[in-house]
Amino acid sequence: MNLTLTYTIKPEEHGTSILNFLKKQEISKKAIVATKHRGGDLQVNGEHQTVRYVLQTNDELKIIFPPEERSAGLAPYELPLDIIFEDDYLLVVNKPAGIPTIPSIRHPYETLANALVHYYNQQKIESTIHFVNRLDRDTSGLLVVAKYRHIHHLMTKDVKQIKRKYYTLVKGHLTTSGTVEAPIGRLQEGNVKRGVREDGDHAVTHYRVIERQGENTLIECELETGRTHQIRVHMDYLGHPLIGDTLYDDQALILEDGHLLHSYYVSFIHPITKETYEFQTDLPKRFSI
Repeated sequence: MNLTLTYTIKPEEHGTSILNFLKKQEISKKAIVATKHRGGDLQVNGEHQTVRYVLQTNDELKIIFPPEERSAGLAPYELPLDIIFEDDYLLVVNKPAGIPTIPSIRHPYETLANALVHYYNQQKIESTIHFVNRLDRDTSGLLVVAKYRHIHHLMTKDVKQIKRKYYTLVKGHLTTSGTVEAPIGRLQEGNVKRGVREDGDHAVTHYRVIERQGENTLIECELETGRTHQIRVHMDYLGHPLIGDTLYDDQALILEDGHLLHSYYVSFIHPITKETYEFQTDLPKRFSI
């Protein structure tokens, strides 16, 4: 199953070439070239046409995108998926803690990306994996997956329209809500650990206190930017590292599923329907410690 988009040409679009029409639909030049040379097709009223064809009112233009090649190392891995939403263009998956999002040297196979390849094979989706957002291995929660490269392009051209909220349990008592605006960068070249540093990338995290839990505080975080380890770094910067975060807290409690961070809410404008979609999940049981 390839991505296929169909348009009915409006009177104001009469006399436009297919090439210019596709540009107005934000279909990249690279995608147009791939459609021409790698197994896709452009059809008007059921007949093949080139990008030079001049469209007429009420023409039906169909763009059949070519199959997408997958990395040789992206092998299928059978893992039950908690799919919250699915249509012809997108998936929203609730990722469990302890599962990496993408393969790495340490985790080359048992990842969410490999599990999605297995699912795509079952559903005959001829594409590779395009994550719109990513989560650390030990972070659970909602991930948006574009089924095709063009859909990923439309989703990520304005990432600020994608809203994400997280639950996390942090050490100590936070008494007020607030905002952390502090740049984040690598602490050492080749090291995964990040920190607040003047030459880092701009990063903003809004947080809201929900309740105290013993010596800890349950908070909600909303990201304005999407830096690696952003919530973990910003909470540590405040002196309230995440419970179970052994990377940023030398005295962290070691938990079976790692640090307590859950992406419970996501909203976005659908790239095809233009409607706003919202999804959320409950606080996981693993937060009860």
